[in-house]
Amino acid sequence: MHLTYLQPLWWLLGLLVLAMAWRYSLVDRPKGKMLASLALRALAVIFLVLALCRPGWMREADDLHVVFLVDVSQSVDLKASQEAVTEVEAAVNELKPGDSHSVFAMAKGVRLQAAPDLAKTLESWRTGVPDDRFRSDSRLAEAMLSTRLAFPAGKSRRLVLLSDGQETRGDVTAALETLKREQVQVEWKPLSGPAEPEASVVSVESNTSSAFAGEIVRLKVRMASNQPMGARLRILNQGVSMQEKSVALVPGTGNEAVFDMPMTTPGASLWTAELIPDKDHFPLNNQASATVQVKGKSRVLIIHRAPREMRAAARALEEQEFEVDVRGENGVPDTMEGLMAFDAVMLADVPATAIPMRQMQLLKSYVQDFGGGLAMMGSENSFGLGGYYKTPVEDVLPLVSRFEKEKEKPSLAMVLIIDKSGSMQGAPMALARQAAKASVELLGAQDQVAVIAFDGAPQLVSEMRRASERDAIQAAIDTIQEAGGTDLYSAMEMGKQILDNTTAKIKHMICLTDGQTEDRGFGSLTQALADSGVTVSTVGMGEGAVGDLLQGIAEVGKGRYYQTSDPSNVPQIFTKETIQATKSAIKEDVYQAITVTDHPMLAGYADSDLPASLGYVMTEAKPTTQVVLAVESGDPLLAVGRFGLGQGLCFTADLTEKWGGEWLAWEGCGKFWSQVLRSILKKEDAEGMEVRQSTAQDVWRLDIRRREPDGTPVSGLNWDAQAVDATGRQVPVTVRETGLGKYTAQVPLEGQEKLTLRLRDTDRNKLKVLAWTRPSPAEYRLGREAPAAITALPPFVPAEIRKNLTPVTTRQSLDHWCYGLALLSALGSVVMRRI
Repeated sequence: MHLTYLQPLWWLLGLLVLAMAWRYSLVDRPKGKMLASLALRALAVIFLVLALCRPGWMREADDLHVVFLVDVSQSVDLKASQEAVTEVEAAVNELKPGDSHSVFAMAKGVRLQAAPDLAKTLESWRTGVPDDRFRSDSRLAEAMLSTRLAFPAGKSRRLVLLSDGQETRGDVTAALETLKREQVQVEWKPLSGPAEPEASVVSVESNTSSAFAGEIVRLKVRMASNQPMGARLRILNQGVSMQEKSVALVPGTGNEAVFDMPMTTPGASLWTAELIPDKDHFPLNNQASATVQVKGKSRVLIIHRAPREMRAAARALEEQEFEVDVRGENGVPDTMEGLMAFDAVMLADVPATAIPMRQMQLLKSYVQDFGGGLAMMGSENSFGLGGYYKTPVEDVLPLVSRFEKEKEKPSLAMVLIIDKSGSMQGAPMALARQAAKASVELLGAQDQVAVIAFDGAPQLVSEMRRASERDAIQAAIDTIQEAGGTDLYSAMEMGKQILDNTTAKIKHMICLTDGQTEDRGFGSLTQALADSGVTVSTVGMGEGAVGDLLQGIAEVGKGRYYQTSDPSNVPQIFTKETIQATKSAIKEDVYQAITVTDHPMLAGYADSDLPASLGYVMTEAKPTTQVVLAVESGDPLLAVGRFGLGQGLCFTADLTEKWGGEWLAWEGCGKFWSQVLRSILKKEDAEGMEVRQSTAQDVWRLDIRRREPDGTPVSGLNWDAQAVDATGRQVPVTVRETGLGKYTAQVPLEGQEKLTLRLRDTDRNKLKVLAWTRPSPAEYRLGREAPAAITALPPFVPAEIRKNLTPVTTRQSLDHWCYGLALLSALGSVVMRRI
């Protein structure tokens, strides 16, 4: 007998009290009956105490519970899954009456179903539309661990895995170890893969991880197929097919092809193998990639609204061993991987409205976190004029758009007309308020501004007042709330009346709307504004804005028309308009460069050597900026400043014929500007840093070894690790020391498609940048083998489902017997005292 609790046994000491009571009892009864009554009372106490101890006896049981896991994922043929269900039913028929079972369909999760119901589901999938979302993963480890909760107590445990054994997420070996500790017997029935014709790219391997520009790198492509078929295989770089060849695939994973590719693009060069089979079921597994770090000429990306304007500057740099890529205003890469292909980026003449905020954040991270260089040239679309006021790009640059307006410039009176109709609710209204406040902040103290909001009728939010009262004006702007319809005409009429009553020499009106408005004679009203010296610019936000009407108003009003579908562009548009309206950001004349700081980029050049500029944009230097060149008035001309790991550079004139004709005609132009740009190029020094990469369980693991030049391991280093995804969002990275000169970094990959990682040894200032691209989903890859932990499992045979069971010892409770005997003993004691 087994007692669960021993503490109640102390109550048996009460028998001594019972014995003493009997010894000194004055009851005049026959001694035999007294002894019998005492014995029965003692037995009642003993049985009650034993009941409180939860007594039981242990016995071996041969009852069995079986959990059947049937793999229904995409990597398994549905017909094979159906046959597996038939085997499950055969095994169930071999169970004894005391046995039990559970059947689960397994893929991205688990679903509890009776075997007949699962058979019907599989048949409907095979003949109709399958649940591809559920079938897109094979989470074997998760399924085995979660379904073990179905095992009842007191029965032997057996789990039957009917699967191809190919796990896509999780640790099967660890899961099997857990089941073993919990005395769960596991058997395996291998299922066949898809019967449909299928081919895939298994891997792309390069014979080196780094190469020099022009070097030939051999790319070996491994492919798999489940039947003989023909295919075309091509190698892509930057989305362009570089080579293509025909291949004859045979069943299995032994298909290989080799490409010898010249490395032409410096930086992280991504090479993708794409397979185009004659017959294919899953197109998702037809690509794989490899990255080669190419060392060669420095690469500079130049962005300009009219790329042809930068041809002369690009040629001058190319003569100095630069590789230059000149693109239009929409040419800023939209991924960190795209930016990392360049050592520096130059924004020559591109407005902020052409660069989405997400790409501005990428540019900022490119400089701050990865050591890239960002340069801005002067133009009407640069600095504050281009709408960069308080943007991530301005954060990087050493010069800012906050300038003092020249006293001799005429004062400005401006009216801001803002749509506050119901369609502006949420972010559009908030951004419109932000844009209006930014405009007020940029005005000079002598300038004047009024704010009108309109829905079905105009509302004067802030009367015409000096911009020096900006706090009161901005507070009034914050009161604008969206509601009602759209009547721009009445608002423009009110704005005209306000401007007619001002004496400012420059008058400007900005109108913002996101909807349709009735044309009640906008042409004549705008012409009247123009005749009175008022310029009118319009901003159409969203697809619903009446673009033709707004564009016509801007043309008649001699202003500018902006159309944007992204509300986040509105603040940049307003600041650009405000600075242009003040007519004080640009100075045009002949300006000679004067050296302010002895910087290495000027080595070998005196002031007399440098050409003059024909114009520049007025800016101010940040506190930590090095102003290298200035004009006679002291305004910055060339400045540089560190931002994070990289540097920003500004040249407030330009390198086109407009302001930089003298620079382009100068014979030293290429040499000078190559020297300037080389001072801000992205620099990567990874000498003594060896990194090995691997991925498992959706974690990117990097094993790092750090050595001195003489081979001595370096321990105790401080690391600065940073990873960003394709959108610029930061991903957490942990680096820990694992041995002498050995470190490990781990990056979580769940939900990621592309990552760029920076590893920086801050003690020795060593830097390495790595890239990761998610391969095709594991569920759709051919040529994978089941883990050894699964192939080593005993085979599943339906007729032998009860064979070689591990006996289970069960506990049979005796509580009720003890309570019953205690009751009978107590009753017997009473009876003995009554007879």
